Amino acid sequence: MSGTRVPVGGGDNNVVHKAEDVVSTMLAKGFVLGKDAVGKAKAFDEKHGFTSTAGATVASIDKKIGLTDKITTGTSLVSGKVKEMDQKFQVSDKTKSALAAAEQKVSSAGSAIMKNRYVFTGASWVTSAFNKVAKTATDVGTMTKEKMAAEEHHKGSGPSSGGHSYTPIR
Repeated sequence: MSGTRVPVGGGDNNVVHKAEDVVSTMLAKGFVLGKDAVGKAKAFDEKHGFTSTAGATVASIDKKIGLTDKITTGTSLVSGKVKEMDQKFQVSDKTKSALAAAEQKVSSAGSAIMKNRYVFTGASWVTSAFNKVAKTATDVGTMTKEKMAAEEHHKGSGPSSGGHSYTPIR
């Protein structure tokens, strides 16, 4: 747990740290369990050949009815008609011009709004709050990665009975 902490203010720091720790632990354990489940499902599929059988069946049906060829032909026809209509009515050019004009208006309005002291102060506060939340999320992500690696290492290094090692009491 070498992630850095975001100061929140007052005595809340310890609470934030505990919340980060709990969330990152839950995410790490969930990831490891999910990874194991995917591995077992893949092994089961390879043993019984569901994916390869389904793929062969789909390919056979496609070959019989020619669905891929029909879709390709239909797509080409539609694409050609769209290009033809665009050239006839110059939709693309008109859209580009309208977007450029709208972008210019928004840029001018945005500049005028940001010159207002109150708007600028509020925007700065929101940006600061967002940055703190983003930093905390990054910390939780870092802690989760560290815990996932530790969990996988622990699981891989234990005995074959599920990765847990037990020390007998004497």
